[in-house]
Amino acid sequence: MSALNIQSLLKETILVGITDHSLQILAGLAIITLGILLAGFLVYKLVNVLIVRWVNRIFSNSRYVFLNAIADARLINIISIFIFAIILDVGSALIDSKSSSYLVDAYVKLMVNGAYLLYFLAVTTMLGRFLSAVNIIYERQFDQQHEYSIYGYVKMLQFGSWCCAAIIYVSFILNKSPWATLTGIGAVSAFLLLIFKDTFLGLISSIQATANQIIKRGDWVVIPKYNVDGEVIYISISSIKIRNWDNTVTSLPTFALTAEAIHNWQAMVNSKARRIFRAINIDTNSLKDCNLELLTNLAQKYPFIANGLKSGQISRGILNLALYRLYMNDFLQNNQLLNHGYSNLVRYLAPTAFGIPLQIYAYSQEVFLEEFEATQSQIIEHVLQTLPDFGLKIYQSATQLPVDNL
Repeated sequence: MSALNIQSLLKETILVGITDHSLQILAGLAIITLGILLAGFLVYKLVNVLIVRWVNRIFSNSRYVFLNAIADARLINIISIFIFAIILDVGSALIDSKSSSYLVDAYVKLMVNGAYLLYFLAVTTMLGRFLSAVNIIYERQFDQQHEYSIYGYVKMLQFGSWCCAAIIYVSFILNKSPWATLTGIGAVSAFLLLIFKDTFLGLISSIQATANQIIKRGDWVVIPKYNVDGEVIYISISSIKIRNWDNTVTSLPTFALTAEAIHNWQAMVNSKARRIFRAINIDTNSLKDCNLELLTNLAQKYPFIANGLKSGQISRGILNLALYRLYMNDFLQNNQLLNHGYSNLVRYLAPTAFGIPLQIYAYSQEVFLEEFEATQSQIIEHVLQTLPDFGLKIYQSATQLPVDNL
């Protein structure tokens, strides 16, 4: 049945009581449009329930990674948009475009342009979700540790596809070539750059961060300027989200990745070696030469000193602080909690008014907070426990005690 027959049918039945020609045309257009929208909505829901959800469920439970990625990227959902666009396009043909009324002509053109807009949106969205599916497959198959992420490149391609689709659609509406439209857009490029400044800067920064491996999802980063200390959970062309260790989330513009100083701790995490860097101030008044009695007592308690006395490595008269440094170096070298692929030693720092700093410079095998602090605490506690045996004291500033009965 032709569109003209449908309009005539409406005039002869539902709209028979309306005598005004313009009002009759508007009412007919409204009824036809309402029918098209209702039919589109029903088909849209039907496709979603019977096809899209069913296919997504099958793909999600599949053992093939690419099918799982298609389901996770919601690529199949684009079918419903295509269906709606087709119904709108076909529905516009049901209206008499040869009518002498300018209202009918304008309405038909509007519906046709709307249908083509949905086509462009569907195709562009499908391309963007296809790229997302490619990224999902890449991460699950080839980059499970997120070491060489292509996320920034995917976002760049998606952004470029939307720009191209917008230019092509505007060219279609204006009935001009894309090059002519692009030339016209160039006249307002400064205005667009002003509006989308953060987006363009973020796009460039995202590419630089990906190419130079500055940062990726899952990295532990510290950005002092913004008081950020936590794990990267999201990166896009416009923003980056970091979950701090106090469970707050900080959002920053992506261009901050290349504009600000960033401490990336992920290399430390991957190396399985976190530095212990603590110093204890030794009271200079407790320094003395080791006599025979002190050496004998220490040899009975510490096998390292007994072996040193036998081999001649340790002799009478050695400074007790020097002896303690030798003992602690041996203790660190035989500590199974430390990573011995790195330097583990005890050293002196420059003397201060608070004594001589004895610094523990070592690398723990445990890099995460709880285990690392346990290792560090065990070493410091051992220092505090063994210092008195060597006749050494920790510096402590004198306090004025209350004097009674003066």
